[in-house]
Parts: sequence; structure tokens; C-alpha cells
Amino acid sequence: MSATLTGNKREAITAKVTDILKQQRSVKFGKVQRDPIQLDDLPKTAFPAIYVETSDEDIEDLHVANPTRRAQMEVAIILSVGGRNRDTQRNIAIEAMENSLLQDKTLGGLSADLMLTRVETITTGESAPFASCRVIFLVEYYYQINIEE
Repeated sequence: MSATLTGNKREAITAKVTDILKQQRSVKFGKVQRDPIQLDDLPKTAFPAIYVETSDEDIEDLHVANPTRRAQMEVAIILSVGGRNRDTQRNIAIEAMENSLLQDKTLGGLSADLMLTRVETITTGESAPFASCRVIFLVEYYYQINIEE
């Protein structure tokens, strides 16, 4: 017996977050993608740069007869800025991300709720001329699984 997810909501949610961040205009992100970024390879025009990845997830079975699950998934947005006033740049970019994503907490109907839960500074030795942080959003969503024998 195996379980299959109806659609791939995890990837759809992450793709939607990435798309929203690409389209927002209060801060022009130079690079937005799903894969990690090599900062040393980027031109100055690519900053601020972000990549989006899924992180920890808690899943709870709600119904046995109709296999519905509630999931709370962390979506981590890794933000990197360069140059002067790095802390100010980070703060402005974080606010832009938060404002953009919280305009529709359902992410176009993919989630039940979305909230910013944590901002973590990333320290990688002597970071100059870059500064990075991990911005964690918690996404609650529901999905059904199909049980195949």
C-alpha cells in the first residue's frame, strides 16, 4: 500500500511565494530563485538577492476515512544584500517581503494561513561586503492523500 499526494501543494506553495516576491516592486530584488545563490558570482545589480526553499514541516492526520491532513510548513527565504548600510537594506527588504506575502495570506487559495514567524541572521565568517538573513514564514495548508493498494 502506498500513499500519494493529490497534486503537489508543497511545491505549488513555494512556487507561489517565489512568484509573489519576483513581482513585488516596493524593493526591486535583483535575483529571486528557488536554488541557492553563489554570492561571489553575482553582479552588484543582482542585489538584494533571495532564494526560497522549504524547511521543517509538521503534519497531522485529521480524518481516517477521508484521508485529510493539516500541514504547517516553514518556507525559508534567504536574503542577501551587499555594499553599504547592509543592516538597513536587510530591514527594508524584509518589510517588503512581509507586506507582499501578507496581502493574500491564502496564497491564491493554496494555504489556510501564512505568517512571518522568525528572522535569523546568517553569519558566515567575515561577511563583508555581504549580509544575509533567513526569513521564515509558516504556511498552514490542508491536503488529501489517495491510498493506493
